Amino acid sequence: MATSSKAAETGARIRGEGKSVAPRPQERDGRTDGDPLTRRLTGARPAGAAVLLLLSVVLAWAHAFAAQIPPPPKHYFNDYAALVKPETAARLDKRLEAFERETSNQILVAIFPNLPPDTDQFSFTTDAFRAWKPGQAGRDNGAILFVFVREHQIWIQTGRGLEGALPDAICKRITADVIAPAFKAGQYDAGIEAGVNAMIAATRGEFRGTGRTHAQTEAAARHSQSGWGGLVLLLILFLIFSQIGRGRRRYGYRRPGGGFWIFPSGGGGGGFSGGGGGGDDGGFSGGGGDTGGGGAGSKW
Repeated sequence: MATSSKAAETGARIRGEGKSVAPRPQERDGRTDGDPLTRRLTGARPAGAAVLLLLSVVLAWAHAFAAQIPPPPKHYFNDYAALVKPETAARLDKRLEAFERETSNQILVAIFPNLPPDTDQFSFTTDAFRAWKPGQAGRDNGAILFVFVREHQIWIQTGRGLEGALPDAICKRITADVIAPAFKAGQYDAGIEAGVNAMIAATRGEFRGTGRTHAQTEAAARHSQSGWGGLVLLLILFLIFSQIGRGRRRYGYRRPGGGFWIFPSGGGGGGFSGGGGGGDDGGFSGGGGDTGGGGAGSKW
């Protein structure tokens, strides 16, 4: 009996060893999908990787394109190509600043040595306008006179609020009949000044100014906020020292020479300064204007 039982066990073991074991589903084609580390190493999520790659490309393109637009200028007249004399640039800058005080219209001049690569004149001027935001918010009464020296291109881009005063036909006339002839003769200062004067004449009377530029209004607001901050600080100090004075009175502390101590002796002057005017804060600051793409230009 013992011998037959042992033989039966041996036979069962032999039969068991002869059976084939089916591989697990993830091992049939050599994949190990259940292992997170393996998924990361083998890139088992191509869709997510493609999205990340596309996003990085878009962000890089947007950064490169934005880098082509100069930051918002600090002046109304901006000669990046040194095309006109400095005294002409300074005179026209003051004239355009005074024009904003009178009318609230913001007219800029931007002279570039050339168009940035991989862009066209219309896209660049429209994007620059929207980045610099000339004109007042809600009025959109801004305009920019662009000059691209290498391309011999002149272009006027207008805000929505000045499209009635500077329609495409007037912009074309100013660039072709006023500026271009002077440029062809090499008289760049005269051509730019004549073009600026024509734009001022066309847009005067459309809006009424406040006597301040947007930059001066912003400066006045900052001064006012600073003054209120000083007043709040004085009130806080007054409350603190009042509490200290009460404590000293309670325990009988007095200043030498009589009187209860509230503020330190010999305290500095200064104090609150009311929110005065913007002073002489000048320069250009975009008021929030926008463009609908209106404008026109010509070549010389």
